[in-house]
Amino acid sequence: MEQLSNRVRKIFDIRSGELSISLLMQLYIFLIISALLVVKPTVNALFLSELGADALAEAFIIIAVAAVVGSFLYNRSLERFKLKKLIRGTLIVFTVIFSIMGVLVMLGNFGPILAYFFYTTVALFALLATSQFWVMANVVFNVREAKRLFGFIGAGGIAGGIVGGYMTSLLAESLGNGALLIIAAVLIASCIWVMNAIWRTRVNKLSSFKRKERATVSSENSVKLILNSKHLTALAAVIGIGVLVAKLVDYQFSYISSRAIPDSQELASFFGFWFSTFNIVSLAIQLFITRHILSRSGVSASLGVLPLGLVLCGIALLLVPELWIVVVMKGLDGSLKQSLHKSAVELLALPIPSDVKNKTKTFIDVVVDSLATGLAGLILIFIIRAFDLAPAYITVLIILLVVAWVIMIIKVRDAYFGTFKEQIITREQIKLEKRSNTRIRNNMRVIFESGGVEDIMYMLARVPELAHKSLKNPLVKLLVHKNPKVKAAAIRQLKHVDRGQPLGQVQDLIYEKNDEVVLAAMQYLMSKDTKYPEQFFEAYLDHESDYISSAALLCLAQETEDNPKLASKYNLDLRINLFLDELDRHEDNFRKGEIIELIKAIGYAKGDNRHKFILRYLKNPDEDLHKAALVAAGNTSHERFLPILLDELKEARFRESAIKAISSYGNSIINYLKKRYTDPSAALAHKKYIPDVLIDLGTNKSLRAVLQLTQSGSPEIRTRTTDKLYNYKKANGDLEIPQKIYARLIRQECDEYMTLQQCYYSQRVVERSKLHPERVIDITETGSREELIKLLSKRMDDGIKRIFNILALHFNTRDVFIAFKGLTSEKKETRSATLEFMEGLITRNYKSLLFPILEQGINNAEIDPNTVADRVQLLEEDKCYLRMLDTEDRKLGLLTIQIIADSSNKKWLPILVRATTNKDSKIAAAASRAYQQMSGVSRTA
Repeated sequence: MEQLSNRVRKIFDIRSGELSISLLMQLYIFLIISALLVVKPTVNALFLSELGADALAEAFIIIAVAAVVGSFLYNRSLERFKLKKLIRGTLIVFTVIFSIMGVLVMLGNFGPILAYFFYTTVALFALLATSQFWVMANVVFNVREAKRLFGFIGAGGIAGGIVGGYMTSLLAESLGNGALLIIAAVLIASCIWVMNAIWRTRVNKLSSFKRKERATVSSENSVKLILNSKHLTALAAVIGIGVLVAKLVDYQFSYISSRAIPDSQELASFFGFWFSTFNIVSLAIQLFITRHILSRSGVSASLGVLPLGLVLCGIALLLVPELWIVVVMKGLDGSLKQSLHKSAVELLALPIPSDVKNKTKTFIDVVVDSLATGLAGLILIFIIRAFDLAPAYITVLIILLVVAWVIMIIKVRDAYFGTFKEQIITREQIKLEKRSNTRIRNNMRVIFESGGVEDIMYMLARVPELAHKSLKNPLVKLLVHKNPKVKAAAIRQLKHVDRGQPLGQVQDLIYEKNDEVVLAAMQYLMSKDTKYPEQFFEAYLDHESDYISSAALLCLAQETEDNPKLASKYNLDLRINLFLDELDRHEDNFRKGEIIELIKAIGYAKGDNRHKFILRYLKNPDEDLHKAALVAAGNTSHERFLPILLDELKEARFRESAIKAISSYGNSIINYLKKRYTDPSAALAHKKYIPDVLIDLGTNKSLRAVLQLTQSGSPEIRTRTTDKLYNYKKANGDLEIPQKIYARLIRQECDEYMTLQQCYYSQRVVERSKLHPERVIDITETGSREELIKLLSKRMDDGIKRIFNILALHFNTRDVFIAFKGLTSEKKETRSATLEFMEGLITRNYKSLLFPILEQGINNAEIDPNTVADRVQLLEEDKCYLRMLDTEDRKLGLLTIQIIADSSNKKWLPILVRATTNKDSKIAAAASRAYQQMSGVSRTA
């Protein structure tokens, strides 16, 4: 028995402790649907024999009116009684009604009024009893449990349909219709016992808070709640249109069948056979297809299968108007409606708050369903019957309605995932920046007028991304700011907001006694006049003010970098050489700002014979001169400076300047940097900051190279690199990177995560001596193993972060940020909601990679290592050590070596021998020392 139980759990992904409650829920819906499939064909046959198919239209309208009145009374009852008492009362009422109906039919007391009453009662039972079941299911299960188990539980209802339908088919002629109704009453009565067992087994064991949260009912009016929620409105529309289509299909099926089979008992048997056959197909779909489609294709695709099938059948019916086509069409509706489509619709209600769902779900299932049924009746009376239209017109109408159905499915899909998103934001109190460029520009103007220097400089740096002519006047006012850095920055940003003639205020600033302001003003004026009039350089290159002449020389060097003709015209080389000669003889006579501009000019002029001056100032202890030399070295784009610039990455003071200098080499530097990154002998600073250089370069080719580098290197560097890429995308927008590159990176990260996860749980099991009960762990190694387990857990967390950083490069950055916050939450409900939200966020190929690890490993400490073996493939201890040593993780490798050494167990010696050839020299050295130590221990023993 236990073997069978384990097999069932494995096939249907039922986890420990879930099988008994799942079977009880399955039995409950089995009894409800069995009863329904006994009374429905029986009453349908009685109705059609007594009144004919034409009376169905009036019956549909009566059902709608009864549903509205019944819903009003039911909502009042919801506010007065607990959910459990209400469900039990509903079951008792229908048990009594069907018993009385059976007696009346057996006594032959059946007429037109009772026919309408019976037909309406059965319709309301079908809606109310099944709706209450699914409301109870939402109390019993959370979101992720429901997604796994609804398919299995729903199979009980389909099995009930098969049993009830065949029971009717077999017993209708021998027992009669009255006896069948009494049998149905007995089945309904037995549901009370099952419902009490469900409540005892699961609901009563929930915490009082959870029980109250899931079973509480909103006091708001149902209609108001639905209209105030886009999600509920779209859900109601999907259900309503689906019912309308189903009723029209049902009318076609009933109309044609009743004309072909006039005898009531024979017709009941016919209906029973086909309803049961449809349910056999439905059961097969539910057991073997539904869960896979829901998990792989999501809710929206699952909802779209039925409409697509009905459209194809409708087209076939127009071309071949035969009875068997109608049977196929009804079969498609009957089989998918109760399996895949039903499960998907029930999932749509899961993210709705419990109090709102408990109040509105039954209303939607009963009232919306019945109103759609009534609308179908009105269509049949006032359109089809009034104009005596042929059945083909109904088929055309069905096809048109299916189109509207698909549109609403798309809307409810967006609302469904949006509801999960809002839940995550609310539960985790995530504060999202609501970007309004107008509001930000208003804040800019306030800060420009009254802010401190640091705040003003920060806002000036954001001017290019928010460029607008309204910022021109605030920037012009900053030209008289007392701080020269603010003046210079304001001048540099003017070009982004002013496309007109150069400003006179800027021209006046050329005569300031500040190098940065003068240079910024001169560069601004040159950007306004692309023809380089002779008087511009002639006026400033030989100016008596050294502030102006040195700035003009740097401007000339910048502008003539790729224009030797212009450089020759103004004797750039001669001017620089004269400056340098004078600098050699009388350096003390030059201001530091003047020297800085000269050094930078040398870089743009690119004369190999002047590199010695750049090298001289690269050794200068003055920070400003050193940074200027770095910029100049980068501008030369000469290979002799590359090793020096890379070494400068080690020093925090000069790192930003070094990064910009190296990125000045352009795309030609990419291959060189990639080789340095993968060189085992390269300094750590090179590996750590080379991605920064490539990101600063900012070309499509360099960004691809950065992504390629994230496939190797230490976890810390890879995590830092993906963080940088994430920030780059936030600042610069979408990256033009092929999807296959992202997919490859995600696949690699997922594979690595699964390896770490296997090692993590294997080490936890070893720590508790569960994997090898005979092994006694020496207390001397416990500390190291605990440290290893903590490191593995951190590496897994970092892996998740890298995965989401990469996802953010491809998908909506803000939504990925919300998903990451939700998945790393301590609240189980938030994590479950996040997984649902992610189904709408990422595409199918990413789901197949991500969901297996996300569902298992978001909070590793929650999973009991003693029961984890059925969810994670545990590794033998030797394989675990080998896997950890094969990673490019020095800290993990050294800890592994330490644990092996502490164990003094010579069976691990082959692992140490292999580790001595590790490409990381420190790991290889540690393995060699451990081997010598353990070999000595084994010899003395």
